[in-house]
Amino acid sequence: MTGVASHIAVHNLVTKSNAKPIKQKSRPMKPKVALIVKEEVIKLLQVGFIKPVDYSQWVSNIVPVLKKNGKIHICIDFRDINKACPKDDFPLPSIDVIVDATTRFEILSLMDGFSGYNQIRISEQDQAKTTFITPWGTYYYVVMPFGLKNAGATYQQAMTYIFHDLIHKIVKSYVDDLLAKTKKRYDHLEVLHIILSRLIEYRVTLNPEKCVFGVTGGKLLGYIISSRGIAVDPTKIWAVLEMVPPSNEYGIRSFLEKLGAIRRFIPDLSFAIHPINNLLKKYYSIDWTEDCNKAFDAIKRFLLSPPMLMPPKLDRPLILYSQATDVSLACMLAQEDDEKRERVIYFISQMLLNYETRYTQAE
Repeated sequence: MTGVASHIAVHNLVTKSNAKPIKQKSRPMKPKVALIVKEEVIKLLQVGFIKPVDYSQWVSNIVPVLKKNGKIHICIDFRDINKACPKDDFPLPSIDVIVDATTRFEILSLMDGFSGYNQIRISEQDQAKTTFITPWGTYYYVVMPFGLKNAGATYQQAMTYIFHDLIHKIVKSYVDDLLAKTKKRYDHLEVLHIILSRLIEYRVTLNPEKCVFGVTGGKLLGYIISSRGIAVDPTKIWAVLEMVPPSNEYGIRSFLEKLGAIRRFIPDLSFAIHPINNLLKKYYSIDWTEDCNKAFDAIKRFLLSPPMLMPPKLDRPLILYSQATDVSLACMLAQEDDEKRERVIYFISQMLLNYETRYTQAE
């Protein structure tokens, strides 16, 4: 993995003028975890991703994270350096737009970058700012690690540069996720040849374990997409179904965050979770009531058979349903399919602000 050329993308850690360097104190870790960290450090040293350093103004700690495959992923606690860096304004694409634009295509190929962020180098003057401490020494990154504030924007900028003339035509890009799409099966090999040749030219490496080629559907950015429509990822549903009624603020926020990831599939979600959402307001106590329990169970029952959403067609009129309650506003966007049946495109809802609750429902 040679990495993307420096003239295409280099990550800069520009810190605010009034930011003071922070050295985090070394945190103890279990002996077994320390040995795994040592193995990871050796790997990173061998491939040239990190270098040892004796003195640095910025020092961060390691945070071991258990991955889905059972392995431990080494993350760095970059919160201090992230606070000192202003936000990069380069925009990330809208996930909803990408997902909607990939349906109705006969053949898809889903690709994922191999250690995506590590393929972009950090500018030499900023490398020492990524210094992290381990029981085996202190090191800094030569390449862009995960966890930095603007790493996604830098990677997206590189992908936009590489595929600027192909985006919205044959390829979609969201950070290190790439999607090739064709209306007809016989065109797909030619499209793949163009995209893969471009990746080779700009030295971008893919992860073969996370790539699928020439399929009719697959998982993209948390959704299941196919020519038939958009379905919710079953793992996201099970994450909600396996939850027990939360008993504290952390559990309530965790439940609401899980629903937020699939809210476009749930009609009038704001009204449904209103009793639970109220528990987070200052003038409410964390007291799980019967209304909260009913709302919790109702959401679970609905998620046992969530709808498949249909992407809109340009040659047909759209149908908009709206509903106002005392606490929320909800809409459903729909369209008729080839058999004249109404199919849902999108559910959206929001809680009313305090002054909006004094309006009439018509307003």
